[in-house]
Amino acid sequence: MNLDTDRLRPELLSKYDRPGPRYTSYPTAPHFSPEFGEDSYRERLRDASLRSDEPLSMYVHLPFCEARCTFCGCSVVISPRRGPEEAYLNAVEQELEILASALGQRTNLNQLHWGGGTPTYLSPTQCEKLFAAITSRFPLTPDAEVALEIDPCVTSMDHLATLRRLGFNRVSMGLQDVNPAVQAAVKRIQPLALTREHVEEARRLGFTSVNIDLIYGLPRQTESGFRATVRTVIEELAPDRVACFSYAHVPWIKPHQKELDVASMPTGWDKFRLFLAAAEEFTAANYLFVGFDHFARPDDELARALDEDRIHRNFMGYTVMPASDQVGVGVTSIGDVAGAYVANDRKLRSFERRVGSGSLPVERGLLRTPEDELRRAVINRIICTLSLDFGWVESNFKVDPRKHFADAMKDLEPMAADGLIEFDANGLRVTATGRFFLRNLCMPFDAYLAAPGDGPVYSRTV
Repeated sequence: MNLDTDRLRPELLSKYDRPGPRYTSYPTAPHFSPEFGEDSYRERLRDASLRSDEPLSMYVHLPFCEARCTFCGCSVVISPRRGPEEAYLNAVEQELEILASALGQRTNLNQLHWGGGTPTYLSPTQCEKLFAAITSRFPLTPDAEVALEIDPCVTSMDHLATLRRLGFNRVSMGLQDVNPAVQAAVKRIQPLALTREHVEEARRLGFTSVNIDLIYGLPRQTESGFRATVRTVIEELAPDRVACFSYAHVPWIKPHQKELDVASMPTGWDKFRLFLAAAEEFTAANYLFVGFDHFARPDDELARALDEDRIHRNFMGYTVMPASDQVGVGVTSIGDVAGAYVANDRKLRSFERRVGSGSLPVERGLLRTPEDELRRAVINRIICTLSLDFGWVESNFKVDPRKHFADAMKDLEPMAADGLIEFDANGLRVTATGRFFLRNLCMPFDAYLAAPGDGPVYSRTV
């Protein structure tokens, strides 16, 4: 799908610029409940264990960072001095043991992802220890996607060599922006030469996919400056994939964001122009536009999966290695097991204490209803394939979507009039203009948005 920017105007953006989820899950995390506890999770794990021939996906959260970036929205633990991570790694190993026991013979992983925080806050030796703790209980399939996030500022070449030797094949590097003024504004100084060095070494070692994360909407960013950043990324780093995330300013949730200079942040149309500039540059360089905010080279597995309708979305973003169940490990991690979302304890010491006593550290969760499953599937089809085939819904869920979602279809009519989607008897398709408003096109199918208090939880369209 080519970019079509002719209809993109400030008035159109203003009309649809409203808070809404990014749909890494449906129902979304604000609707998880503490009524779903450890007993509920163990029941889900028992159900999952019955499918012993199916692989699992696993996310491991490593929350530690040396310093806090002022733009950060992640769940992190700031510790300039090493030491606290040892107790945490022991607790993670205890959680892995509990999970392995509960899952019985179902232990093979086809997807493993380490996120943070900064996973390479751990020393290479600690990385080896953690990897062994995981794979001794949950062996990797031969074709497994094994990925992690790194900060080049704290990642050594020894780290990269160790990780590749262990079996990691995909690496994602946070960059945000190459502009020194922007980096200074968010307290994340990261010379381009350092990032380039890590990209080149990762490729030399044989990582099959090297990804770069950018963020737009930060202080001191301008359209011309961000366009220059994107061109630099393309020309000097040539990543296999890029995630270009919208900065979410939520100081009532992340108080450290109050340090940022709000007056120098682009907002509204000015912010949207940053992302549009990135999309123009990446697509002009032959990257494929994937979903909300990802771009992939044509030879990358994500791009091939897009062409072959094999792309999926979960808490780790867009993926080509789906598993019917995703196990979350570590503080604040979220899993998706046997029809339920499971969120771990958000407090480090409480997490460590609970697993130390032999308990699963569940804080909240949600068991999906059949209606949830239907709406979840519809939303995922829209954000992954930019279309919804009515026949596909009828075949998989035995309902007529035109009748079942009559209210949603009515809500979509103004969007069709604005050229964001096209309808016919067989389904709906997102237009080249509409792809910039994917969350808006999903929200009519979200039965939870009418719940009180949703507004402040979510970031806006841009």
